[in-house]
Amino acid sequence: MNAADNLSLADPADLDTLREALAASDPEGRLHPIEMSRIEIGPEAIDLLHEVVSELTRGRHVTLVTDATPILRDGEDLKERVARTLSEGFELKHSLIGAHAGGLHADEEALAEVEAAVEGSDCVVAVGSGTITDLCKEAAARKGDVPLVVVQTAASVNAFAINMSVLLKSGVKRTNISKWPDALLIDVPTITGAPPVMTLAGFGDLMATWTSPADWYLAALVGMDDSYHPAPLTMVFEQAREVTDAAAAVRRREPQAVEKLARCLALGGMAAGVVGKTAPLSGTEHLVSHLLDMHAGKHHLPFNFHGAQVGVAAVPVAAAWEELLSSLDPAEIDVDSCFPKPEAMEPVVREAFGDLDPSGAIADECWSDYALKLERWRECRPQFEEFLANWTKHRAELGEMVLPPERIGRALNESGAPARFGELDPPIPEERAFWALKNCHLMRNRFTLADLLFFIGWWDDEFVKGLFARARSAADGR
Repeated sequence: MNAADNLSLADPADLDTLREALAASDPEGRLHPIEMSRIEIGPEAIDLLHEVVSELTRGRHVTLVTDATPILRDGEDLKERVARTLSEGFELKHSLIGAHAGGLHADEEALAEVEAAVEGSDCVVAVGSGTITDLCKEAAARKGDVPLVVVQTAASVNAFAINMSVLLKSGVKRTNISKWPDALLIDVPTITGAPPVMTLAGFGDLMATWTSPADWYLAALVGMDDSYHPAPLTMVFEQAREVTDAAAAVRRREPQAVEKLARCLALGGMAAGVVGKTAPLSGTEHLVSHLLDMHAGKHHLPFNFHGAQVGVAAVPVAAAWEELLSSLDPAEIDVDSCFPKPEAMEPVVREAFGDLDPSGAIADECWSDYALKLERWRECRPQFEEFLANWTKHRAELGEMVLPPERIGRALNESGAPARFGELDPPIPEERAFWALKNCHLMRNRFTLADLLFFIGWWDDEFVKGLFARARSAADGR
């Protein structure tokens, strides 16, 4: 069996074999190491908590960090069980984060609360959402790389198995390198018993597999990202396809299907970690979700699950890929017009985000990042021209990395996950979703399909409206 075969069958709980397969697929040593000591996945994974903490802790002072959401495992309060376990042999401090009326968000206030909680800890144990996990990763990194054990409570995102944290900076979602969990426990009864909406959010997050890797490869082809490497994607593709095909079993919350989803999400997190950025599985569809979250936060509206938004957004993004692959004619592209000047783009960025924040802080943050992307784009004209000259070859390569919008829509429907923005809870009005999709490329310094379509002159109101129309028919199975 060659390295690619080993990667396509990767088991996230077998870290030694996974590291060997990655090394064999990366002779130039471009990928980062997986700095986790242990991942346990199974029906009794929670029983290993005391053993895992004992192996990792620097002393006897252990801090348990949780959010306010009740979590049950076979009818038992999971957090109380964890606290009892850790009280045996350790000096335990239990810190509840985000108990105030506004709830928990990954902002400066919550991060300061977690940093204070973990001060002086010999080991931190995080139990709760992807948000509490991100906060603990960042806080543990800032406090001297304190050992961190994560107890995953739902198959909802890939954030549990990654060395990054998504945090709000000036009201804008930004991804920071923080730290890997030293150990991750994925207890199958716990994740299977999680509220169905959380499992379906994880299934939605997985749908990015069929759009974002193509974004990443596209960025490499036009010279905008030199981090592309096929090995991390090989870890994910085959198993993600199996989970996509098992959508109905996910809907029934069959333990084997939910476990497979969790394993695939973990592999996705590690794929991003070894690259050093989230680009392998975070593209245009994630930008749409980030903008929807920014809008909700600034208008004090309830948040949707991130993964659910990602899944819905993947349908019109797949439609955009379909349009590019079927309709781009390089002979019709005026290359000179594809490189707008900063003075022309700054007002566009500021107008896109001006209504979110009259102070201008959000627009300032977005423009500072977008301006860097614009500068590099101008430097990549030779690579862009080469991309156009070799479009027939690249079209075939990119076409292998995406699924048609109907296939994504059907999988979402079969799983019971939302397939349309109006099916989210709470529903997203189409005008808000339109704003998010149309302006998502203006948010940060990452090149995606939306950037290419904007630079070649396609990404206007009518084009984006057409993507919504195509997405509606795809979600209906037509």
